[in-house]
Amino acid sequence: MSQTKYYSILFVPDGVENQFGIRLRSWLFKTIIIFFSLLLIGIVFFFSFYGKILMRASQATQLQTENESLKRYKYKLSLLEENMKEARKRVTQISALAGVDFEIPELPPDSILFAEMGNTKPAVVQKSYPINETLPEGFPVEGYITRGFSDNPKDFHPGIDIAGEIGTPILSTAAGLVTQAEFDPVYGLMVVIEHENNISTLYGHNSEILVEIGQEVLVGSRIALLGNTGKSTAPHLHYEVRENGNPVNPIKYKTGYEILNKQN
Repeated sequence: MSQTKYYSILFVPDGVENQFGIRLRSWLFKTIIIFFSLLLIGIVFFFSFYGKILMRASQATQLQTENESLKRYKYKLSLLEENMKEARKRVTQISALAGVDFEIPELPPDSILFAEMGNTKPAVVQKSYPINETLPEGFPVEGYITRGFSDNPKDFHPGIDIAGEIGTPILSTAAGLVTQAEFDPVYGLMVVIEHENNISTLYGHNSEILVEIGQEVLVGSRIALLGNTGKSTAPHLHYEVRENGNPVNPIKYKTGYEILNKQN
């Protein structure tokens, strides 16, 4: 079978009777086809890689801007930390002269302060089964306990501190009646709920209170949002359980059955 030596390309103009064409040698026609195919592939790859280069350049510019901004904030925070240290010394001196036992609390270490960063946990209330809705059990929010219960007069801390992000929902650990929902100089925005058997729970340092005095709440109800109000150095919840008005360790009320908060 003989090989094709020539290829003819015929051009037919619309509405015109005269036609014309060109005659190309086989090797020249194939060379042109291969050349334009490679050219097309090259253009596609060029713009594909060029687009990625432009995107990375844009990201690099954005990261550089953010890095400069973070450097400025770091400098401001270092100045603020130095000012806090100086203010803590002055307050301690003034308190000593005035005969008042007061000092600004130290900031917790970074390992505790940033333990929950980027690790938002759902709000849950842990209850035993069968459920006793009027008995406080579990914790009002998931998080890292930064300070535990102490009844030592020298280091008195009548509850536990649970670190978390500002705005995290705080849940009632039992059904009861809201008896306090107000600002306190120490506890900040505070909620107190009375339960059965002369048991009450306290939720302090909130950023917002979601209930009112006299309101009856169910177990797992959203009563506040976690904050940093009152005498506080970092966002956390101060949680207390009291029996007949006396603080007890909330850990004794922690169990393993979880009730997820499904309220809006």
